[in-house]
Amino acid sequence: MTESLAMLEFQIQQAVTPGFRDRLLDKGLARGLIWRDGILPLGAPPFSRTLTEDLLDFGHTVLAMALRLRGVSPDSPYLKQAFLRAGEAIESAVHQGEPGRPDSGFHRVTAAVSFHLGRYAARAYSILPAGAIETNMSPSERALVRLLRRSLDELHEQLSTWLLDQIHSDETIAERLETNDYDEYDAINDILTTSLMRGLALFEHALRTGSTASADQAREVLLTGGGGRCRPTCSPSLVDP
Repeated sequence: MTESLAMLEFQIQQAVTPGFRDRLLDKGLARGLIWRDGILPLGAPPFSRTLTEDLLDFGHTVLAMALRLRGVSPDSPYLKQAFLRAGEAIESAVHQGEPGRPDSGFHRVTAAVSFHLGRYAARAYSILPAGAIETNMSPSERALVRLLRRSLDELHEQLSTWLLDQIHSDETIAERLETNDYDEYDAINDILTTSLMRGLALFEHALRTGSTASADQAREVLLTGGGGRCRPTCSPSLVDP
């Protein structure tokens, strides 16, 4: 059954209401004030052992609902607060948390994207300090970090390196599928990553040149997951050979 707009807005309104889930978000924010490297000081309140996972579950759920709502009602008055609350929940789960957590980079990027979509650009920037790019992140996540931090020169270099590397070409992927150490899941990951890189390359070119054609093409590539070759408006250094 198709999710109705009214039901989606009602669910989001409930989720962002102060006190929801026994003040889960308030507890996360409070813990973040005294949490350092995943350790609480002596005398700290007895926070639940599952608080981190509960915050991540809540944050990602609200973010998913907000994205669905944005797709059908981009001017909904509930969006701004939904993205803010999702970002705060995810941020409070990992910021100042246990060092070396393997998924901390992913959650930081997700929180930053949520803040960005809610038009809290400073919050998005602050959760991605300069050293964040060195954490355990995928190529796609590193590209998003550089975009959100406005590090366009570093972004351009990364996109160029990926898109001009023949190992990511269709022909090479087809050849690698004939081997035993590369399967269809690896191929799908490479293809989707390359599509994202092409879309970001077009968008980066649009930012530098003001080209509306490049911006429109970037949107098309990112929304459809397609991409093919970079078109003439794409930055010449990123055109596939």
